[in-house]
Amino acid sequence: MTHKPLFFGMVAIATFVASQAAFAHTRLETATAVEGTRVHNYVNISHGCPPATARKPSFGTSVVFPNAISYTPIIGVDSGAGKVYTTNAANTYYSPLAGIAVMINGGGAFPSGNMKVDAAGNKDGFWAGGKYYDQTISTYVQSPFYTAAVTIAKASCARSVTFYAAIADVCEPSVSSTTATDEQVLYWAPIPNFSGVPGQPFGTAKGDAARSIPVGPKFSNYDGYQDAAHTIPGDGWGSPATYKVTRNLTTNPLPSGCTGNNGAGDDIHVYPSANQINVELPVYEKPNQTGEVYWQ
Repeated sequence: MTHKPLFFGMVAIATFVASQAAFAHTRLETATAVEGTRVHNYVNISHGCPPATARKPSFGTSVVFPNAISYTPIIGVDSGAGKVYTTNAANTYYSPLAGIAVMINGGGAFPSGNMKVDAAGNKDGFWAGGKYYDQTISTYVQSPFYTAAVTIAKASCARSVTFYAAIADVCEPSVSSTTATDEQVLYWAPIPNFSGVPGQPFGTAKGDAARSIPVGPKFSNYDGYQDAAHTIPGDGWGSPATYKVTRNLTTNPLPSGCTGNNGAGDDIHVYPSANQINVELPVYEKPNQTGEVYWQ
């Protein structure tokens, strides 16, 4: 993925066979940590693109975590009865406000990659790619990164903060997102369908009653679809990888008067904005989404 010939020009050399195992999804190796802990982490791609009987090889991945400095994430507060949208600023609950995921140079499966940064240089995620991996007979494809030492605001009633990542696993890099189906790109999309979020419920023109996916407008340009017409939601629709930071109640006890979850504290959920996903999930030559476009 750093040079276009590398990203688009390689060919698969493996022989593909039908899968005989059940597959999980793209998730983080370490999905939970105590506040103040920096974690050497991995994005785990557990399977390639459909069909499930003959998974296509994974060629690369693009990863975006919420940024609350240059964008306005969507935040939900769960006090015990489900998530409810809040307009409270992100610093009400946690810090740092960006840099939640920072790539590691070297040590991963893919030969190429780069960071993703906002206009101020805050690190929002990364991409990695440039080699096809046959996952019909192999295990996870891993991309290493650090998750930041997030701290929970002392004055808040938050007992946890969960960050939702937007991830695109690319199997056919020559196919753009505007025409891609699940067979070319798998999206693990954070869809904020909870009480009070402006514009929700987000969905598709046809919805999917079997999976409780509503009829409604799309959230971002990268929600994921099974069909080229982009009307039927795909495998990773509303199924993002998450990273949960729990409060250290010994060094950072809850303030008195917190009532959420019967006094145990509130669970905070942070989704990247649609604008951030649209801007930063594509793959560019340079970290700040400039230069040659490798995939979008």
